[in-house]
Amino acid sequence: MLKFLQEQYRTLPLPSTYAPSLAGKTVIITGANVGLGFETAKHLATLHPGRLILACRDPKKAQAAVREIQQSTGSKRVEAWQLDISSNSSVKAFAEKFAKEGGGKLDVLIENAGVNSPKMDRTPDGWEKNIGVNHLGTSHLAFRMLPFLLQAPQPRLVIVASAVHYFTKQPELMNRADLLQSLNKDKPANKFEGFDGTQRYNISKTMNVLWARALAKRIPSSSALTVTTVAPGFCISSLLRDQSIRLRIFASLVARTTEVGSRTIAHAAVAPEVQGKTGVYLSNCEEAEPSDFVISKAGAETEAKLWDETLDVLGKVDPEVPRIVQTHLCN
Repeated sequence: MLKFLQEQYRTLPLPSTYAPSLAGKTVIITGANVGLGFETAKHLATLHPGRLILACRDPKKAQAAVREIQQSTGSKRVEAWQLDISSNSSVKAFAEKFAKEGGGKLDVLIENAGVNSPKMDRTPDGWEKNIGVNHLGTSHLAFRMLPFLLQAPQPRLVIVASAVHYFTKQPELMNRADLLQSLNKDKPANKFEGFDGTQRYNISKTMNVLWARALAKRIPSSSALTVTTVAPGFCISSLLRDQSIRLRIFASLVARTTEVGSRTIAHAAVAPEVQGKTGVYLSNCEEAEPSDFVISKAGAETEAKLWDETLDVLGKVDPEVPRIVQTHLCN
């Protein structure tokens, strides 16, 4: 707890103190109309990007965010695109729109959109929401945007994970070839498969770290794509809206503001020292060691199985995913 509190109150650097200009570069931030995504967008807008695309589920809220960012930063290169990563069709439509209107390359993709659902709920495509959004939707978008990232000279993919991945209970039970399917059963066979909101969110964040490491290992050496996961710390954010009163009171006492937490995301996206450190986990604007499970032999086995199952699941609903993997990644 002492270490947690010390880290929560650490002073984190502002992007303006270290970041180069984003002139001529295209940046996408998902879930950018509120919370961490919105504050990250504000930081990056001050770096004069060529295009800053707020990819959001609600077009009206996204347009309001665009106006506020333009007014507060003076940037006129901010725009809103509709994207719901819980929906396979929305992800495909977004990628197809970018293919036509994105300019051919993508310099930075920040996958910030996510949920922390304490109750059993499903995405439009039938997946338990924490897994369907935080892992499958995030992975789907990354796969579809990969060809555009690989066209940029020094691209970055940033996946917002969380320190809660350290607290996944019995993570060794994730080491199975049917992990996603087992967590989506209507009638779970055991306690691990059964729904527990906190545990399920923690599992989804562990998946973020494992999947990003798997992707990083498959990036061809000819590409400078840097793939990272980042923990923004415990923040007052929209993810707390469905949580217990006890947790919200605790958050009011110790949580970071979303502005402070967003500095970690901006750091992962633009800090010069991060370039080339692909596959790493970042916390407090520096490289950190992920959980013991992630770096264990069982973690490596789970990483490989999760990659294969994710590719199988997504390939059945979007044939472009296996084609992109075969064309652009190494085995």
